[in-house]
Amino acid sequence: MTIRFGVTLPQFTGERDRFVTGALRAEDLGYDSVWVFDHLWPLGGGRERPVLEAWTALAYLAAATRRVSVGSLVTRSSLRHPVLLAKMIATVGAIAPGRLICGLGSGDELSRPENEAFGLTYLSGVDRINQLASTLEVVTAYSSEGVAGHTDGFAHVTSLPTSPQPEPAPAIWIGGWARPILHLAGEGADGWNGWGTDPRRFERAATTVREAAAGRELELSWGGQVIVAESDAAASEALGDRDPDQFIVGAPATVAAKLRSFVDAGAGHLVASFPDAGRRGSFELFAEAVVPELRV
Repeated sequence: MTIRFGVTLPQFTGERDRFVTGALRAEDLGYDSVWVFDHLWPLGGGRERPVLEAWTALAYLAAATRRVSVGSLVTRSSLRHPVLLAKMIATVGAIAPGRLICGLGSGDELSRPENEAFGLTYLSGVDRINQLASTLEVVTAYSSEGVAGHTDGFAHVTSLPTSPQPEPAPAIWIGGWARPILHLAGEGADGWNGWGTDPRRFERAATTVREAAAGRELELSWGGQVIVAESDAAASEALGDRDPDQFIVGAPATVAAKLRSFVDAGAGHLVASFPDAGRRGSFELFAEAVVPELRV
């Protein structure tokens, strides 16, 4: 199996050059994909800290890059009407044919403050999963059938013209760990993403996704936070007072060994998120010293 590698970009910024340069550096370094999160304010650092909106940024990335896949990990189904999202996916897919991956997710308790601050409904856990299933059905129908005819408690659409329809259709992934989400990914998505640092949990979830897929091919991917440095000691120092259970930490050989456990568990696409957003050479060190260990 050929392993693909991606990085998340410095999105929590108001600086165009920092964001775009990150994508171009990743492309030049040989990464296979670049990714954005879908948050309306940063995960940390206060609400006043700048953040670039995911799909506006993806459209720019689609035009600015030439080779890498561009994607979202993950687009929250509660933030946009599914038909509008389907149109956005088609638009970015037309700009970057064959290079768009739309990761979809239901959101979690951390999403509540954002939704409420922006006047968006925040649903219960079960309803969020049902909303995710509805969104998956709409965006899949939009890109594959030419008409998104769909009615449920979240959307009512009939005889909607769908153009452009990029060829090939953009890939749709599902992200999350809840068992219904794993079944949803296996039954109807092009891929699944598990974000975290526990390879045993990943392996169990990947098995559930594959069983739900019933022989249908789909891409299994891992994502997580990585701190890589020239030595284990330097990486531990860079970790600081952060929770070590939330990071893959170490020298290149250490990081590669830890990530190998996710590959062995079934991951064919690894997406690293660096806390320094590549400012201190992590993009380069990972590409030059970690990736070759895992491509073998």
